[in-house]
Amino acid sequence: MKYSKNFMKALVLIMTMINASMLMGQTAAVRGMVYDAQGKLPGVSVALVGTNRGDVTDTKGQFNIQSIEAGEYVLRFTFIGFEPVEKQISLTAGQNLNMGEVSMVEAIDELGEVVVVGTILPSQMRAFNIQKKAINIQNVIAADGIGKLPDRNAAEAVQRVPGVTIERDQGEGRFAIVRGTPIEWSSNLVNGDRLPSTDGFSGTRQVALDIIPTELIEYAVISKALTPDMEGDAIGGSIDFKTRTAPSGTVLNVSLAGGYNAQTQGESFNGSIIYGDRIGEKFGFLVSAASWYRPWASDNYELEYNFDLPGAQGFSINNQQIRDYEGTRTTNGVNLAAQYDLNANSNIFVRGLYDTFYDTEFVYQHDFNFPEGPDETPTLGSAQLLVRNAGYFTELYGGELGGEHQLAPKWNFDWKASMYKVENTAGEGNTKLPSADAGIQMGQFQQFGTFSNVSSDNYMYWDFDSPNGIGGMGDAFQPNFNSNLDPDQFMQTLAGTIGFELEEEDKVGQFNFEYDGGNKLKMKFGAKYRNKERSTLQSQQFFIPLGLLGAPVPVPVYSDYNLVPYDTKGGLLQEMGSPYENIILSNMMSEGAFNNMIVDVFNSPNEYYKADNGPAEINSFSGSENVTAGYAMATYDLNEKLSLTGGLRVEHTQVNITGYELDTNDNLTEFEVDPSYTSVLPALHLKYAVNDNANLRFAYSRSFARPNFSDLNPTRVLVSLGNITNISEGNADLEPTYANNFDVLGEYYFKDVGVVSGGLFYKDVSNVIFDNVNQETTSNGVTRTVRPENLESAWLLGVELAFTKRFTFLPGFWSGFGLNANYTYTKSEVEVPIFNDAGEESLSTQTLLNQPEHIYNVSLFYEKGKFSGRIAANYKGSYLAEYRIEAGPEHYRFYDKNLTVDLSSSYSISEKLRVFAEVNNLTNEPLRYYHGSVERPEQVEYYSIRGQVGLRFSLY
Repeated sequence: MKYSKNFMKALVLIMTMINASMLMGQTAAVRGMVYDAQGKLPGVSVALVGTNRGDVTDTKGQFNIQSIEAGEYVLRFTFIGFEPVEKQISLTAGQNLNMGEVSMVEAIDELGEVVVVGTILPSQMRAFNIQKKAINIQNVIAADGIGKLPDRNAAEAVQRVPGVTIERDQGEGRFAIVRGTPIEWSSNLVNGDRLPSTDGFSGTRQVALDIIPTELIEYAVISKALTPDMEGDAIGGSIDFKTRTAPSGTVLNVSLAGGYNAQTQGESFNGSIIYGDRIGEKFGFLVSAASWYRPWASDNYELEYNFDLPGAQGFSINNQQIRDYEGTRTTNGVNLAAQYDLNANSNIFVRGLYDTFYDTEFVYQHDFNFPEGPDETPTLGSAQLLVRNAGYFTELYGGELGGEHQLAPKWNFDWKASMYKVENTAGEGNTKLPSADAGIQMGQFQQFGTFSNVSSDNYMYWDFDSPNGIGGMGDAFQPNFNSNLDPDQFMQTLAGTIGFELEEEDKVGQFNFEYDGGNKLKMKFGAKYRNKERSTLQSQQFFIPLGLLGAPVPVPVYSDYNLVPYDTKGGLLQEMGSPYENIILSNMMSEGAFNNMIVDVFNSPNEYYKADNGPAEINSFSGSENVTAGYAMATYDLNEKLSLTGGLRVEHTQVNITGYELDTNDNLTEFEVDPSYTSVLPALHLKYAVNDNANLRFAYSRSFARPNFSDLNPTRVLVSLGNITNISEGNADLEPTYANNFDVLGEYYFKDVGVVSGGLFYKDVSNVIFDNVNQETTSNGVTRTVRPENLESAWLLGVELAFTKRFTFLPGFWSGFGLNANYTYTKSEVEVPIFNDAGEESLSTQTLLNQPEHIYNVSLFYEKGKFSGRIAANYKGSYLAEYRIEAGPEHYRFYDKNLTVDLSSSYSISEKLRVFAEVNNLTNEPLRYYHGSVERPEQVEYYSIRGQVGLRFSLY
């Protein structure tokens, strides 16, 4: 691993100066670790009685109180839901007392029962205590809480947090969205470092969180307001996944489960193991591993509109697609952690992470291509059959080496070097093919025919858009193709393969110093250097039957191949009444026959013409990004109730990207860009402790979002179709998007474990990045250019409300019930350019992309004795998903509202063995996009219900 020589020299110099200048003063320090029967306890208040000196245990359960005058003290430990603990200590000048492990036990109520009766309660206690004691506004989910919900990956785990929603892929959570901002505006981290992007196609900074199993996560910390010691590129918020660390004693947990997917009618398997222990007094280790295999399937129908046409014809429909997906997914993950205590005040640690996500899919897609206006033959169009076999493989791996050291009673120092890398490919390819990276195989067949519900202008519409009222009706658009689909009439028109590879690697070096100046002041400063290397490669090979080009060679037809009866298994869009099962082909190509067809195409040069796909470089780019950051911050207690935290972070970003330009004469030119910018990010946080259970908070922070690599990529492509020239290009002059963030929050924590909170947030945003479309019409034709550019400004305003309460005030059986609910309202505005039919530009007020107005989570739970159960609803309102600048707001793409309901329950057979059951998507909620208004669907997709039952063993 290579790091800047200047960085290492500075680190050595600072350590030398501090070690040389710091002498043992006349104050003392005390440290230790707090735990309970479940393990480490984070968020415990540790206070020296009679003083304002104290600390809060971190996620490792550790505390450290410094700058204490010599004398006799009582050290008091308090934690929601636990009995307080008091320890007598005696400190002498210069002493650094290590108390070792301090044990706490659950509280006992008036009836002599243990308060901790439910299986998720210890998780909530940990999470709420961390939130309560944090200096910034954040939400926390602990590992055992994640495990009690039917959430199988990192994205699904955080969807229960106020202000967090997720985007799904084939029914499973994939991307996390914080406070309704674009996905790229939030940062996804592991142990404080940005995760490399998994997006291989579009070149964004998006991180697909479905690669991380929940079993590897110890905490998920969602920070809504950043402090200067956190990475600054997070406008929406920062989601930091803390992997499991070495335990204080023996831990051995095993989970085994089997499941079923109603759509594919297939079985799934899920298993995990967590083992950790200590060897002697100095060394601890942990190994956790998880594997989840599941079949999946979805039914989908889509409509493509002619929104680039002027006037009412922009609502005509060009194409209808009926898709049937079926595949398998396998997620595997391993987490390793070890810590060695050099002495009572110093340790070194190592962590490793390895995750893989393998997704296969086999797709049958029927397309109906409708007539395209008065210049075409009336009612004439075609039906197409597309078959696609694909495999996508994503691999995330890396590790960290670091240390934590107390240099003197007032000084702490920590350091870390880390590397994380993502490799994303379009499968492992078909080894029979000449191209080893051909992860996606495609075949296309076509049959011509006419349609019976074409409008008077020879376009296809919904009936309410049609000039003469003729068109589609009802919920399921009917193509009304006049000919039966016939395997003997479906001519092969295209076959080929697509492959892509992405590699993105982050190497990071960092250090932090903390200084405890006495009763009121704490300071922290540090630096961080990150080197990111990214490369993408896309390749494609397509073949056209020579018979279509006039050669005396027979054109293959669909019936030439091995066809089998089409089994829809869970039904094809049965939720809509199975409207298409009598329209599509009843016989389908088997997966093996399809693969053999692709191999034959590659090996038959006398029967197929290989299309010229242009130089490989045009679909590839590589680049690097170097970020150097430094910060300084301080926390000052103005009095016993009011504390102030403020500081400044500065990040300098240097980017270098190599791209290409391909002109209309197929001339390729290589060139590179190297934009750079410096971001100055101040922050100020006020925390007022109204009493032991209530806080008022105010926060200001400045944060930013870096441009996507695809936006900066200088590659420029020109494609001419008749008298229309389409140009797509990057923009190396893009500015980062910046936001000034303001937050106000009030929170009250119930003594029997619960919280009620409410807050406001406002974001003043500048330099929003969007894809601008510029169109020029001359005597030579039309030139349309798509280029990312910056908008001037935008704003976002929101309200967050949260409530969690156990109904312990109810008698007997009813006292086991409880409610967990949160609601987020957001409103945003941004000025987006639009064009009228004459090509004149003006501005239109719109919302930000991916910003639902309403989000809520409601979970009704019951926990009493050995039983725990909960039904959880997650709602995400409709939102704007895509601007179509050239067409205007009537043609924007919207995501429709979505309500997903999940169920989980468990029963403790004994202290060590628990049986559980989980069901996802109880209501079989569809994914739905619409065109301008809700009555014009663009995409409707169903996934059906899935679930699993299993056993969890907690042997230690």
